[in-house]
Formats: sequence, C-alpha cells, structure tokens
Amino acid sequence: MTRNPALTGLLVAALAAAGCGDEPEAIGREMLENVTFLTLEGGEITLTGGVTTSEGNVRHELLLTADGDLDFDSDIDAVAVLAADRGRERFLTLHAVLRDGDEIRDVSARLIGDRIEVLRAEILDGMIQVRVRVRRPGDPVTVRPSVDRTPYFALTNRGLTSVALIEGADGEDTQVGSTETGNGTAAAAPTLYTHEWELESFDRGDWSANLRAPREPVTLRFQARPRDAADVTGEMAGFAGCNRIFASFRMHEAEAMRFYGLTAMRRLCGERTADFEQRLLEALRSVRAFRIEGDRMTLALRGGTIRFRAGQRLDSHTPGMM
Repeated sequence: MTRNPALTGLLVAALAAAGCGDEPEAIGREMLENVTFLTLEGGEITLTGGVTTSEGNVRHELLLTADGDLDFDSDIDAVAVLAADRGRERFLTLHAVLRDGDEIRDVSARLIGDRIEVLRAEILDGMIQVRVRVRRPGDPVTVRPSVDRTPYFALTNRGLTSVALIEGADGEDTQVGSTETGNGTAAAAPTLYTHEWELESFDRGDWSANLRAPREPVTLRFQARPRDAADVTGEMAGFAGCNRIFASFRMHEAEAMRFYGLTAMRRLCGERTADFEQRLLEALRSVRAFRIEGDRMTLALRGGTIRFRAGQRLDSHTPGMM
C-alpha cells in the first residue's frame, strides 16, 4: 500500500530549506518585535522592540519565535510565545502569525500556562511543537519548574488547538486475526487503540462517498484515557482526505461512542476533496455508536454508517498512555 510519509506518524521532520533564489521570505524575530498581537481577553497589544505595557500595568514581552508554514499556502508564517507579567502571575501565550502578501497578522492566541518555562517552539509540517518545563503535581507555584513536557498544537478551523499525536510503528501493516466486539470499554476492543483504521465505505443514506476523491487513504487513530470500565475518554487523530483532523471521544455505554471538539487543519483543498471532507466531518460529529468485529470497525450514525478496516499497527496504543 502506498502511503504519504507525512501522514504516517502525523509528524515529520521540518521542511527542507528551498533554493536560495526561490525560498519564501521568513518573518523573523525582528519583525515580530514590532507587531500587534491578540490578547486572551479579545483585545490587542502592540510591541515596540519586543515589549510593551498595557492597561493595568501588565508588561508583555516576546520570548521566542519560530518560522514555518501554518496554513499550507507556501508562505512562511510564524509562531510566537509571549509573556504577560501581572506581578504574582506570569501567563505565557502561544500565537499563530500568518503572512498575507506583505502583511503579517496574529490570527489566534492560546494560553500555554502560568509561570512555566518555554524552552523552544518549532513548526513541523504545519504542526507546532512546544518544549516546556512545568512543576510537578502538587508543587506550589513558588517552586521552579523541573519537569519537561512537549505539547503539540495545530492551527485548525477553531484557531490554535491542543492536539495529541499518535505514532505509527515504522509503517508496518498488520491484520487482526481474532474476533473482538466493542462494548464501550477500552478492554473490550483493544484493536481500537492498537491499529490505524482505514476508511472502506461511507454511506449517509442519501449520499455515498466517492472514495476516489481523496488522494491518500482516509484514516483514524485512537488513544484512550479510561476512567473506569464503563467510562472511557481519549483522543482521536486522523486524515480526512486533505487535512489532518483531531477530536476527543467518549465511550460511556455499551457500544456508544461520541466525538467532541472535532477540528481540521486549514489546508485549502480541491472542490471534490473539500466536499468529501466536509461530509465526512459532519458524519463523524453525528456518530453515536461503534462496533468492532475482527479487523473491521463500523461507526453508526442516524441514517448511515462509516466502515473501516484495521491497518498499520501503532506504537502508542496502550490505553492511558499519552
């Protein structure tokens, strides 16, 4: 089976540098030190030389930046991390800065944490990787952060979104031999987490999918955070034909499943692929139940079904491991 390496692990190496003559212009820190940024309260602040003081004597400072393409338009965009010092509080925010011709603008701001340390930010194939240092659980805020974490974010149709990456196992495809039936618990359908699920058919009653529309296989991957045997939550990450998609899910009754906060990245798609992707996202938002039998999974919604088969084995498949 032919696969796009950029989709296999949902994270790839940084884009290789283009030739000097054709390389898109980077934004760079110097430019970001003198632009207007959004605030979490819905306002704006304009930096001068990387700092400014806003109403209430809040000092804003640009800490670090990174360049890369966030919206897949071949322009070089940027992310920036700002600190808002309020005395006893020091909130760190992540910002997505897009280039539009000769203009740059902050399109989304998101809180990273209070009085944590941000060590580095990178844009890797449209995904934002942030290395942070946080305090141990239970430590007071006066204790210096000492635990390293690497959260990931994506610029989606809902703005900057915290996402989970679910890694593949070196591109390996394996078939499932045993018969398993999902009943709403992590233990009952382990294949849900051990394999990537590749779309086989999609029927919404009055509309059936043209599976030739996407260039690459449409896939879903799951990770679980079981709270108890009858109530399982987790993360879903996948590829919907043009864009990477992300959501949370919950299984709370026998064979029940629902997706929450479903978002997609902002790559522009061809008309046919965009139509397919939109219909698939609408269907996933309507899913109410699932069933796994052998290497097949069915997601059920009112008036339709979405069917998948188990494919590539995943690395991070153990329920509770994020």
